[in-house]
Amino acid sequence: MKLITLLFSLSALCWVPVVTAKVPNAVGDYKLDCNETFSCPASLMPRVAFWIEVFSRWDTNTAIFHDKNNPHRVFSTVKRKEGCRRSRKGDSIDRERKRLKKTLSSLATKLKGKRNLTRTEESLRSLFQDAPISSISQASENIRCQSGNRNRMRTALSQFMTYQPVILDALHGQSLTPELQYLPFVESAFDPKALSHVGAAGLWQIMPSTGRTLGLTVNSRVDERYDPRAATYAAAKYFRNSVDNLSETAFENGFTVVNKDLNPFVITSYNYGVRGMERAIKQVGLDYEKLLKEYRSPSFQTAVKNFYASFLAARHVAKNSNRFFGEIKPDNSVSLHSYNTIALKRATSIKRLSKQTNVSIERLKIFNPALNKVVWKHKALVPKGFKLKLPFTEEGWTTKMASVYSLPAEKEEPGFVWHKVRRGQTACGIAEKYRASCRALRRLNGLNRKATIYVGKRIKVPTRTAGISVAKSKATDRAPAIIPNLQSTSSAPPKTVSMTRYRVKPGDSACSIARNFDMKCNELLAINGLTRQSVIRVGQRLSVSASNSWHTVRRGQSACQIAESYRVKCSLLLDANRLRRSDTIQVGQRLRVPTQRY
Repeated sequence: MKLITLLFSLSALCWVPVVTAKVPNAVGDYKLDCNETFSCPASLMPRVAFWIEVFSRWDTNTAIFHDKNNPHRVFSTVKRKEGCRRSRKGDSIDRERKRLKKTLSSLATKLKGKRNLTRTEESLRSLFQDAPISSISQASENIRCQSGNRNRMRTALSQFMTYQPVILDALHGQSLTPELQYLPFVESAFDPKALSHVGAAGLWQIMPSTGRTLGLTVNSRVDERYDPRAATYAAAKYFRNSVDNLSETAFENGFTVVNKDLNPFVITSYNYGVRGMERAIKQVGLDYEKLLKEYRSPSFQTAVKNFYASFLAARHVAKNSNRFFGEIKPDNSVSLHSYNTIALKRATSIKRLSKQTNVSIERLKIFNPALNKVVWKHKALVPKGFKLKLPFTEEGWTTKMASVYSLPAEKEEPGFVWHKVRRGQTACGIAEKYRASCRALRRLNGLNRKATIYVGKRIKVPTRTAGISVAKSKATDRAPAIIPNLQSTSSAPPKTVSMTRYRVKPGDSACSIARNFDMKCNELLAINGLTRQSVIRVGQRLSVSASNSWHTVRRGQSACQIAESYRVKCSLLLDANRLRRSDTIQVGQRLRVPTQRY
């Protein structure tokens, strides 16, 4: 055995060990619990043994080099913080792959010429035993790197205890075998926040389109794939559909349907798809060994072939966790809480819900994992109809939710994000990527109908989630500017208008300050003697209206009469309310009254 190699990272002023085992790592033999539910084909056992050791022997900072067609042939291991992940040309993973390829090729050549072997080559030769020399040459082209999973498996076992009751209930509700409860060990290691590089998410690693098909809400604001409870019942529905469809396909093609023969196909369908397995059954029948040996399809590759074997391995390790890990204690930081469910009657911000219910945002996040980041960052509202979960109370949340609905409605402010144009992109293609309107993108960037854009240029992409504000009520019925006095009404003196002063802060604009005080931008400009071209400075004090700077229009009043009663110029009052002299006002309409007097 060669000595341990240590690589030093001087730039980081620390050393990073890379321990390479230059000799093969023998994979053990394991006796599995095979029954009438799941078959354990003899030819599959070496592959299962490899995955048992991935889950129980090697941790995530171990890169395991093996033959992808015969995973039990483990050539070497390399200690690396990222395991096999984020490998690049010239790094330890790349170097070890090249070394193994060269060594295996040399081994095959020497065997053909009946030449003497080195100690390393002798060790590698022992992996092939009675296999032909050609299999060694093939193995040199089929070197695969797999990261270990021992530490993730240990964590997953402690979290499994939390989710197990819900999983068993969902499987029982669909009349499915409880053995399916072990699949999340393979899919997500029981991490409900897991997200794969292809977009599969949550405990059961469900793809967006599949989630919608199964009845989950998956959009920019809500993604129920991240809700362990909702995702589990959706996964059970998937398995029920898979069992029914694959059984029917097998029966129609003249095959006897037996659980232990069917279930390997059901498990594999979770990775390969039900339709893919239906095609496979038509071609090879319910013979899983034959499937691995004979079935050919461009998408039926290593990950699919390993899926059932890795499931059997995870199931074996989970059932014998004491043997592999000793006593596992439940993770008390993870729990499925008791809760009350409230269907929101209107879209509401998470900040308002937190304030009115007196439940912290951190707790709301625990109870509502389906809400996306855009909601927690206060860029979008919790949508109407969303089933909000709140900590369980006997009295419920009717009173506190009534206080939420009594407040003015909120709305999402439109905005934009920046995008740097890359080669081959078009304006409408970029808009489609962000699910935005191409027409709105052209308008926002001042582009013509050709929408010519250039590589490297930064353009604005419209969004609907720039922030949240309180919606303003709109007048619906119009009355003449001068409303006839049909009833004798006493002329009550106008209320005193209350104003306050605001000191301009860095990043403020006149219109953003106006929004913060529930004012119209023109009104703030008018009462401070400013125009749209005026520049405001940090530290400058501006007059802003307080809560009672309003006048409610009464019958018989006109805009200019109201202005006169407050000793305000009529033009200022019209500007503050975005009115023209020809515009009408209605009884009950609320007008802002500027403070500037004559």
